Amino acid sequence: MSGKQLLAILLPVILVALMIPIFRFYVRKFKDNWRIGWCLGLVTYWITWCGIGSWLLIGKSSILQLIHPQRLTLEIFFLLLIPLIGAGLYRFVPNMTYEKPHVWILLMLIMTSLGNGFFEELLWRGVYLKLFPGNLLFGIIWPSLWFGQWHYAPGSVAPNRKAAGLMIGSGIMGFYLGFLARHTGTIWWTILMHTIGGFIMVV
Repeated sequence: MSGKQLLAILLPVILVALMIPIFRFYVRKFKDNWRIGWCLGLVTYWITWCGIGSWLLIGKSSILQLIHPQRLTLEIFFLLLIPLIGAGLYRFVPNMTYEKPHVWILLMLIMTSLGNGFFEELLWRGVYLKLFPGNLLFGIIWPSLWFGQWHYAPGSVAPNRKAAGLMIGSGIMGFYLGFLARHTGTIWWTILMHTIGGFIMVV
């Protein structure tokens, strides 16, 4: 096992351990408006872990290869319907809807749809697809389990404390997106589905 593979295995554990106190710090710092702290926590996560971390682990050329647009086939079209249906069903789970106060809806759309759609797929699907191409355990199962665990950090600082639902739903979706990335050999489709799914869940 290479050093980068070992680092990729350890990275989710360290990420979750550090991001929980970081989210709590930001939310305490902006206690009058917890949403600012929540957004700062996400930006910190995107830049350090998803952006810089992915770049250090797999490099620029691999990232560009992973996000290169792909041709839509009928098989992929039907595979893409599953996460979209899941995002739609999420809206019917009690106490799992996103809060939508006035101007925050626009920021929520940008943060959860575009930001998470790109950065999370780069880290949680792209890195593991590249570093563990033939390994089901570390290519799909391990990152999917930790993808669910990571959602405790942002979920635990929200007023309605919806962390458990976020963790379970995200873990399940992570498994499916990991399968989709492995099946197609790209994260182009997972970025698209994560972005559209986030939009469906928030609006």
